[in-house]
Amino acid sequence: MRSLNIKKGLTLTSIIRNRKVSTKLFIIVLAAFIMTVINVIQLGSQTNKVSTLSEDTYYHQVYLNTRGIMSAERSLYQAALSLQAIGYGEDKLTKEEKEKLFKEYEFKSEKGLELVDRTIDTLKAYPAFDTFKFSGPKYTIYELNNAFQGSYQDWKNSYNPVTGEGDMITQQENYKYMIDNLNYMSDILEEYSTYVTGEIRKDMQGDLIKTILVSTVISIGIIILSVYIVIYLRNSIKHVTADMDQIAKKNLTFLPYRIHSKDELGALSESVHSVINSLKNILQQVIHSTKLLSKSSKNMKAYSREVKGSMAEMAGTIQEIAEGANHQAEDSEKLVNEITSLGSVIQKNTNSARELTLASNAIQLASEEGLNSVNALENIAIKNEAAFQSIFDVIHITNDNAGQIGKAIEMISSLAGSTKLLSLNATIEAARAGEAGRGFAVVAGEINKLSEQTEAATKIIDNILKTLNNNIISASDKSREVQETVKLQTLGVADTKEKYLAIMKALDNINQQINSLNEVSKDMDQSRIHVMDIGSSVSAISEENAASTQQTASSIQEILSAVEQINLIGEEVDGMIAAITLLVEQFHLDDEFLLQKRE
Repeated sequence: MRSLNIKKGLTLTSIIRNRKVSTKLFIIVLAAFIMTVINVIQLGSQTNKVSTLSEDTYYHQVYLNTRGIMSAERSLYQAALSLQAIGYGEDKLTKEEKEKLFKEYEFKSEKGLELVDRTIDTLKAYPAFDTFKFSGPKYTIYELNNAFQGSYQDWKNSYNPVTGEGDMITQQENYKYMIDNLNYMSDILEEYSTYVTGEIRKDMQGDLIKTILVSTVISIGIIILSVYIVIYLRNSIKHVTADMDQIAKKNLTFLPYRIHSKDELGALSESVHSVINSLKNILQQVIHSTKLLSKSSKNMKAYSREVKGSMAEMAGTIQEIAEGANHQAEDSEKLVNEITSLGSVIQKNTNSARELTLASNAIQLASEEGLNSVNALENIAIKNEAAFQSIFDVIHITNDNAGQIGKAIEMISSLAGSTKLLSLNATIEAARAGEAGRGFAVVAGEINKLSEQTEAATKIIDNILKTLNNNIISASDKSREVQETVKLQTLGVADTKEKYLAIMKALDNINQQINSLNEVSKDMDQSRIHVMDIGSSVSAISEENAASTQQTASSIQEILSAVEQINLIGEEVDGMIAAITLLVEQFHLDDEFLLQKRE
């Protein structure tokens, strides 16, 4: 057996060889990725360094300080203009104008000096300016500042705007020298920015060279690693391909090439060895199975003939069952239709009962209203009867009082007759008495008149009493008739109330019967629905039975067709067995396997 000898140990070769192919390829990609990351980090660091240095140089060191010097130059220029206006226009200016120009001169000159001092203080934070000199006059910015400070004092002392002492021409020369020093200071800042740019360029070139060297070394390492991995993969795949070619040529007598590694190629090598063994076992099983299959094919064709006869008899029986199921389905459908018609009748009955309930409720409501009216009428009749009874009592009392008045009138009439008789006797006696009885005669005459008037009044009262008695008698007769009528009315109201109560009781019974009818209708409808469901289920089952029997009949036909196919398949199997036997004989096998084949 050929084999690939691999040294054991923790060497780089063994570590790479025992890794998966994907891991090997990942190592190549990882190395390139690491190199890219290093380059990106270095590039980012350089970019950040250049950005920081550029910002610090061009903005903080150059731009801000140059702007300060230019602002100082502008302030000093404005101060010089104010000073010239004072010096050349002294005779033309008023005192207030001179004071204003002098204040502006003092303010602008001091502000310019302050801006220069502030700029110099800012630059002291950067040590590079201690030694960096201007390309023109070989001075540092601090030496130029000292020259500026001296020229500034000379400019201030060359002319006194208050006293007018000094020379304006000397003052202008000193101003020009002072401004030249400021310009040199601005120029040295610009030259410093150019110098820093050159230094940054040199640093970037050095970093670029370092990056190229590191990338070159890493790239060479990646190339060496990639070449090693590719050679290993190429040799391993070449051996595996050679083994697969032998298998493709149906040669199973060779020994497969084994790769002793833990990667996919080692697993593939083991798989090739397993495939050869599996093919040998499969061929042995195929030979054995073809023998059994040939025997089974003969038995299958014999059984298919028997099944074909049984299926023909079963098909006739299934056809009869299908016809019975169809009749049952039709009867079930008729039952469902009848139950549906019954449902319509029950629904009409339910609707009629509902309408009857509404009518009964309306009658009951009207009866309750009538009963309330009868109760009110009964109360009124009772009150009328009591009122009429009071009237009857008053009539009786009035009749009794009229009788008493009649007796009193009779007594008064009797007294009037006696008084009249006495007055007549008194008149007679007065006449007998003569002159002495004349006054008594007058009194007797008056008494006689009074008795006559009393008698006349008693007659009138007696007539009135007779009329009153007649009226009382008539009222008494009428009151008896009214009393009888009121009693009859009260009895009629009571009878009506009893009838209304009977009606209400009858309506309650009717409502109970209607409710019972509604419940019966509901029960009938529920029973109808239940029976209809049962009928539908029976119909569905009958249809399913019919369909099932038809399907069974179709299945039997399919079985018969399948039996025919089985016979054809049996013939095809015999042909396939012959083809498989011929195919197995094409493989190159060792003598031991051929011996097992014969057995």
